[in-house]
Amino acid sequence: MANLKDVARLAGVSVATASQALNGKYVNEKTREKVMKIAGELKYYPNKSGRTLITGKATTIMLVVINSQGHADIVRESTFFYHILQGVIEVAEKHDHSFLFDVRNWEDDDLTDYFTRLVNDRSTDGLIIIPQYIRPYDFIDAIGDFPVVFLNACNSRDRLNTVYIDHESGSRMMAEHIIEKGYRDIAIIHGPEDHFDGLQRKRSFLSVMESAGLKIPEKRQVYGDYTIESGYRGMQELLNCCSPDAVFCANDYMAAGAMRCVKELGMTIPSDIAIAGYDNVELSQAVFPTLTTIDGRMHELGEALADNLFKVMEAGHSTLNVRLVPRLVSRGSV
Repeated sequence: MANLKDVARLAGVSVATASQALNGKYVNEKTREKVMKIAGELKYYPNKSGRTLITGKATTIMLVVINSQGHADIVRESTFFYHILQGVIEVAEKHDHSFLFDVRNWEDDDLTDYFTRLVNDRSTDGLIIIPQYIRPYDFIDAIGDFPVVFLNACNSRDRLNTVYIDHESGSRMMAEHIIEKGYRDIAIIHGPEDHFDGLQRKRSFLSVMESAGLKIPEKRQVYGDYTIESGYRGMQELLNCCSPDAVFCANDYMAAGAMRCVKELGMTIPSDIAIAGYDNVELSQAVFPTLTTIDGRMHELGEALADNLFKVMEAGHSTLNVRLVPRLVSRGSV
């Protein structure tokens, strides 16, 4: 098996020069081409572990999702994170970096120690953190100036590099769309009360309704956990107490459960009741009628998270904030 010394010898350069050429460092272009050609012929590829020892860089980035015990594990029970991961991976590959993924819980006793280890063991060059729930970020001091980007940070925004999905705008678009379609007896199936994205969607939707003179009473507001089953139960609860002509669900999975409940009762969508969702996952086009929803631009979100992280890694610690605005997708369910 060929090694770096073999490549350097056949190229007529030093081992250091061969290493620089293969790792994208500055060398004469003619020399780079020669080294790359010989490496290809020998089927030699730089060893990332060795590169870490030489450069102090792991050429790896990591995404950590923080769940909360007692809530549905939407990382495993939905495809929500799949497109985010794909966007992150594509950007990482462009920068010749590997990608790691992990899921932790806010209730883990060693959460701060976990981030301390990640920062100090040189296994990764930067972190993307998706905190999800509204909790104090006690682990922030452990991260220090290590390159990190948050998705929708709810704490210390002025100190953190953040990619922010404007869910308030997304819910506003949906509320205005439902009103424009002529619906007036509107109900909601919210996400968990302590989920930051869900709270943004709730506040914005209710605000638009109140401003339009359509304030939604408490009995027409129920809560789910972003799963299909919770949407089913939420719709049952609503239909037991009232007769809404439209229901906004805080994600597409709950909307799918609500649609199943309505159909089992022999009702027609949207003639008897309209149903809208949020996120625009694949499920939104698999149900019938297809689901009116808000496109959270998740693949672009993953790209933005990784792009932001590499900018931080290259420039050193800084505060970069990127805002993405969701899009309304009008389909047959409303």
